[in-house]
Amino acid sequence: MKGRSLMLLAVVAVAGCRSVNPEAPRTELGELLQDRAGATDVIPGQQDEESQAQVRERVDALASEPLTPEAAVQVALLNNREFLAVVEGLGIAQADLVQAGLLENPVLAGDIVNSTKGNGLGGGLSISTSLLSVFLIPAKLRLAKSELAHAVLSVGQASLMLIREVKEAYAQTQAADAVLALQRDQARAAELAAELVQLQFAVGNVSPLDVQLFAAALDEAKVALADAESDSVMAHEELTQLLGLWGEQAQWTLAPMPSGPLPALPELGRLEQRGIQDRLDISAQRAVVQSMEFAIELRRRGLVPQVEIGAEGRNEVGTDAGHEWVLGPSLAIEIPIFDPGHADFARLRAQLRQAQHRLQSKSVAARSEIRAHRQLFVASRQKVEYLQQTMLPRAEAIADLTIRRYNSMLVGTYQLLETREDQIEIRRELAQAIRDYWVARADLEFAIGGRLPSADTKGGQ
Repeated sequence: MKGRSLMLLAVVAVAGCRSVNPEAPRTELGELLQDRAGATDVIPGQQDEESQAQVRERVDALASEPLTPEAAVQVALLNNREFLAVVEGLGIAQADLVQAGLLENPVLAGDIVNSTKGNGLGGGLSISTSLLSVFLIPAKLRLAKSELAHAVLSVGQASLMLIREVKEAYAQTQAADAVLALQRDQARAAELAAELVQLQFAVGNVSPLDVQLFAAALDEAKVALADAESDSVMAHEELTQLLGLWGEQAQWTLAPMPSGPLPALPELGRLEQRGIQDRLDISAQRAVVQSMEFAIELRRRGLVPQVEIGAEGRNEVGTDAGHEWVLGPSLAIEIPIFDPGHADFARLRAQLRQAQHRLQSKSVAARSEIRAHRQLFVASRQKVEYLQQTMLPRAEAIADLTIRRYNSMLVGTYQLLETREDQIEIRRELAQAIRDYWVARADLEFAIGGRLPSADTKGGQ
C-alpha cells in the first residue's frame, strides 16, 4: 500500500510538471506530414514572434517564385488560416492533458455568527479537497493522452485534406491556363484567317459564304476566349484562397507545365491493406474507441461520486468553558443512493459501441473509396497516354496534310478551318485529361492516407 501511494505521488508530481506548450504534438504532426506527404518544416514547433517572422519570410520567398505543386502545398500548410485554426486544437488537447494531471484546488470556507443575546461572536474555518481526484489522476491521464493522440491524428487528416485540395486546385489552374493559351492562339489564328479571307474576297478568289464562315469562326473564338479567361481567373482565385495569400502575394505565378510523358506508373498492389493501416481518419476513430474504453474505466474507478477530506476549526458563541476554539479533521462522502451511476455506465457503453460501429463503417467505406479512386486513376492515365501517343499525332498529321492540300487548292477554306479547330480541341482535351490525371492521383493518395508507393520514384507534377 505504501509503495502504491508513493507511485501515485510520483505520477501526480510528473503530471504537474507537464508544459502547456504544444511543441511535442506539433513536432509529431510535422513528422507525420513529412512521412505521408513529403512536406518538410511546415509545422513550426514554437509559436513565438521569431518563429512567426521566419514563417512569413518563407511564405514570401515561396510566393515570389513560380509555384510548383510542392511549393504550393508548403505555402498552404504554413499560411492557410483555416488550417492554422485547426492546428490550434493541439494546444487545446495539450492543455487538457496537463489539466488531467493536476490535483483539484482545495476549498477554503468560513462563517461568522453573532449572538442574539450579546454573548459575542462565533464562527468557524474549514479547508477541504477531493480525495477521490487524487486516485483518479492516472486514469484521467490515460484518457487525456488518448484524446491528444486523437487530436494529432485528426489534425493530420485535415492536413492531408488540405494537401489534396491544393494539388487539385493547382491542376485545375494549370489546365485553365493551358486552355487559355490555346484559346488565344485560336483567336489570333481566326483573326488572321478572317483578314486573309477578306483580301482573297477582294480579288475574287473566295465566295461571300467563305467570308461569313470565317467571320463566324472568329466570333466563336472570341466567345471561347472570354470563357477561358473567366475560368482561369476563377481557378487562380480558388488556389489563392487555399494558399491564404493576399495583397502583393496574390500576384503569384505557376511554374511552367512539364512536357513529355507522365511519371512512371506507381505500384498499385495492396492499396486497400495500406489504406486500412495508414489512413489517419481510421486511426483517429480507433483513438475514439480507446478513449471511450478509458472513460468507462475512469467512471468505474469513480463509483463513489465524491469523497472530500479536510480540517475544520470552530469557536461557538460564548466566553465560558466549552466555547473555546476546537480543531479536527473532516470527511464528506457522497452516498450514491438515488443516482448509483447506472445511467452513466449505460451511456458510456452505448457511446463505445457507437464508436466501434463507426470504426467499422469507416473501414468499409475506405476500401470502397480506394478501389474507386484506383480505377479512376488508371483510366485517367490511360486516357492521357492515348491522347499523347495516338490522337494528338494523328491530328497534327491531318493538319499538315490539309494545309498541303489547301495550298494546292484541293480543299476549301472551311475544311481547313475545321481541321485547325479539331487540332486545338484535341490539345484542349489533352490539357483537361492531364488535369483529371493529377486530380485522380491526389484523390487516390488521400484515400490511402499518403503518397503512392513506387519502385521507380520520379518527380511529381
